Amino acid sequence: MNFGVVAIIGTGLIGGSIGLGLKERGLTKSIIGVGHRKASINKALKIKAIDEGTTNIEKAVSRADIIILATSVDLIPCLAKKIIPLMKASAILTDVGSAKNYIVSQVNREIRGRYDGNRPNFIGAHPLAGSEQSGIESARSDLFEGSVCVLTPTSLNSKKCITKLSNMWKALGAKISILTPSEHDEIVAFVSHLPHLVASGLAGVVDEKHWKFAASGLRDTTRVASGDPELWLSICKQNKAKIIEALRCFSEEVQHTLNDLEQGDDNKILKRLQKAKTVRDKKVWKQE
Repeated sequence: MNFGVVAIIGTGLIGGSIGLGLKERGLTKSIIGVGHRKASINKALKIKAIDEGTTNIEKAVSRADIIILATSVDLIPCLAKKIIPLMKASAILTDVGSAKNYIVSQVNREIRGRYDGNRPNFIGAHPLAGSEQSGIESARSDLFEGSVCVLTPTSLNSKKCITKLSNMWKALGAKISILTPSEHDEIVAFVSHLPHLVASGLAGVVDEKHWKFAASGLRDTTRVASGDPELWLSICKQNKAKIIEALRCFSEEVQHTLNDLEQGDDNKILKRLQKAKTVRDKKVWKQE
């Protein structure tokens, strides 16, 4: 299995891990890393996440069979619009953004407006793997092993391209889930975006002088709050409606618990704790 020339726009944690994973498995002819700073490109070259690097996006895209946008979600639509006219007819453009509905709708609007017949293939993707760490220094070739990668193809995509992109992610160790962009955003609002905001809120309410008493419980619960704030602001803006819905559901749960505590209803508190433990224990991840 070989995916030809792969261009990765953005050689940070995710982009670098894709490059390392593809190279370690011998799945490409060449990997081109694209960045706006030579320093980041040089770091990617040093750890052998890419075969060559450039700041010239046009040069990289024109040669690529698969182009992966591994930047923050706010940059993806504009980059896609720039890249689409430069792609080979057979190439696939994809991304790794944590919000899909806005990105897919914006990019597909550009494709529909520019092409009538043989349209370029943009397939939204989101590997549900990562770390609170960022940067190429944290990249790992096995980052996607055992994870889920969501693909959000539309009627504009060919089955051949969907299969090819699915096979790439499977080769990196991920399991594929096909969802609509809206379905994806509703799900990740609860399983990814809400946990981050809850962890961030929890970290924010603990008085700084009390952190010296914190043990593994607080450390583990607030781990994801260390993620890039600007990146998460972009995610919140793009998936605003679904995140608000998730926060309201969580707020209701907190309010119920608060009411039970104020009323001294030990039975309800116990049932709430037991229910949460049962659900969590049933869904515990294999790697834990």
